[in-house]
Amino acid sequence: MYRMIFYDRLCLVFDRLFTKLSYLVRKVRVMNRHTPQNMIVFDLDGTLLDTWPSLLAAVMAFDPSGRALLKPFQLKRCLSDGIAPMLSLALSQLQRDSDPNSSDFQQLLHSYEQHWLCTAKAFEGAEQLLQSLQQAGYRIGLCTNRDPRSTGVLLEHFGWEGMFDAKVHLGDCVTAKPSPEPLLKTLQLLGGSVEKSLFVGDSPVDALCAARAKVAFAAHLAGYHTSRNELEPCRVAFSHYHELARWLPSHHPVLMEA
Repeated sequence: MYRMIFYDRLCLVFDRLFTKLSYLVRKVRVMNRHTPQNMIVFDLDGTLLDTWPSLLAAVMAFDPSGRALLKPFQLKRCLSDGIAPMLSLALSQLQRDSDPNSSDFQQLLHSYEQHWLCTAKAFEGAEQLLQSLQQAGYRIGLCTNRDPRSTGVLLEHFGWEGMFDAKVHLGDCVTAKPSPEPLLKTLQLLGGSVEKSLFVGDSPVDALCAARAKVAFAAHLAGYHTSRNELEPCRVAFSHYHELARWLPSHHPVLMEA
């Protein structure tokens, strides 16, 4: 009789233990599924830096008499494809030689790099967010359609050289954004996965790149796009970086919830 009582109590203990372990296993699975995005990748032009005014100023200074021929709206949209395409389009609008090997192009590029490049401004709150993310232990990447040389000059100018754990520029991959290749390469260099990542950008090129890479997208509304619809699908849209800073702690753990 005592053996039966002991056996029943033992079974009850094991049953409770099994129930507790099952609960803990489920809890761990949920926690893993809701693991915060520990990698955030940023675009540069129109996202962290407002480079458009400096580029337009360089173009207008290059040929003051042709200013009426310029179509700034088209130039601004083209900027997301890279500096060279934007400058080529500007020269074409000015009815000058737009070939990247032409003297016109080289003179304009040289003038931009020497006199206008470092007049770009960081968007308010961008640097503070980068610093906060770095202090919190995030892995931070940069994925841009800008060339490595001018990117390096800008990062040095703003003191951001050590801010990024990985950088992918125009020419580092066979294809440029909106191909997913540059973003996926950035994540690979960061040592992370698509599920634990967020890409912050400002243009249709960035939005499409994120969608093709299956990476959650945060849309910067103060950047170089025409309408909000061009930035879909996005998990969050923000006009100022303090909005993104407030949003991240409470939302990013479930960005990629299955």
